[in-house]
Amino acid sequence: MAKEQKEKAKKLNKLTASQKQSLAIIFFLVLIVVYIGSQCYSVMNVRLQTQTALISTVYEEVEATALVVRDEHIVSPQGGSVNVPSVSNGEKVKNGGELAKVFGSAENAAAYAEYLELEQELAYYAQMESQAVGQVTDVESLDADILQNVNSYIRANAAMDFQQCKDYSSQLNDKFTRRQMLIGQDIDFASIVTEITSEMDAININSCKPVGYISADASGIFSDYTDGLEQAYDFKNVEEITPEMLEGYIEGAKDAVPTDDMGKLVTSFDWYMLAVVEREDVAELKNGDKVDVAIKGTDRVITCKIVSGADTDLSADKSVLILKSSDMNSDIASMRVENIQIRTKEYTGIKVSPNAVHIKDGEKGVYALVSSVVEWRKADVLYTGKDYVVLNYSTEESGGIKLYDEIIIKGKELHDGKVYT
Repeated sequence: MAKEQKEKAKKLNKLTASQKQSLAIIFFLVLIVVYIGSQCYSVMNVRLQTQTALISTVYEEVEATALVVRDEHIVSPQGGSVNVPSVSNGEKVKNGGELAKVFGSAENAAAYAEYLELEQELAYYAQMESQAVGQVTDVESLDADILQNVNSYIRANAAMDFQQCKDYSSQLNDKFTRRQMLIGQDIDFASIVTEITSEMDAININSCKPVGYISADASGIFSDYTDGLEQAYDFKNVEEITPEMLEGYIEGAKDAVPTDDMGKLVTSFDWYMLAVVEREDVAELKNGDKVDVAIKGTDRVITCKIVSGADTDLSADKSVLILKSSDMNSDIASMRVENIQIRTKEYTGIKVSPNAVHIKDGEKGVYALVSSVVEWRKADVLYTGKDYVVLNYSTEESGGIKLYDEIIIKGKELHDGKVYT
């Protein structure tokens, strides 16, 4: 056998150059034929693909980078001491209200905070001892509440919202205690109260009380985030900012970093987003219109009023679009430079692949697969996106798309009444 293989190898080596070239050409021709055949087979045997008809809403959007300008004032810490905020991030504060407690040392601040927590815990168990379980009468309901609380705690922890984490932790402790009472487990409240009282007595509260307070000099919303740009922009004269000025402001603000200040007060509920836009992009908008603004990278959508920048001089290529909102919370209070999407138009209908749309007898529509039978559905295209279209949908339209139709987006020789098996 080995001898025969050697003989064949010798014969191949004896082939002339032209013979070898001919063999190579034949080999490549075979490859081409195989490729063409496979392509023809795939065209002639198109696998059916469908997409479920669901209601979707899409938007025409203007993308821009916005600078957030607020009426905000720095809250400076007292030097040489430890300042502990008395208000939560995003909490409303009245003029003269307490913003922070001032302690002589970090140890005193920690001891004071521990004492207050023990005091709250003592009041909680004293109340629990004197009351019934409450309205919850079955373990399943209570367990469902506990599970929801755990999920909320996890989400708050992922968002690094430590105040909410603390609140959810306290709620969990309450529900676990109630569960023990509900299933008949004895809780020695007297022993718990004695232990807490002992821990409180071990803290010399008089030696660790605050030595001073920081008060608000105006009403507003407190934020613990500062970036050093709180006074960099003229809040009262934002309409005087030109496109060139705004582009410079945005470029500089991108390098802003948190400062060591205790926080800031946002003293006006109205605030602005300023963005440089092309005049043609906002041609259909008017000053005074309300628009929804989506913050890219988040699920936050803010409704804003257009203050100026929509009605521009025809000779201007760009304008500063000024958007005003009165929504305010801790997240908004920490915004400075944001990538935004200004929603100029809204379309609601059935969102499908453009491949699903056909023309039959001069009208547009799609084919739906109903119990293995192809059925024609009339539909007008409301909007064409990059890789999708939005089709009109109405429950009153005869012969139109029905919700949850299996719309055919890929198929061979489609026609009304065809049976797919």
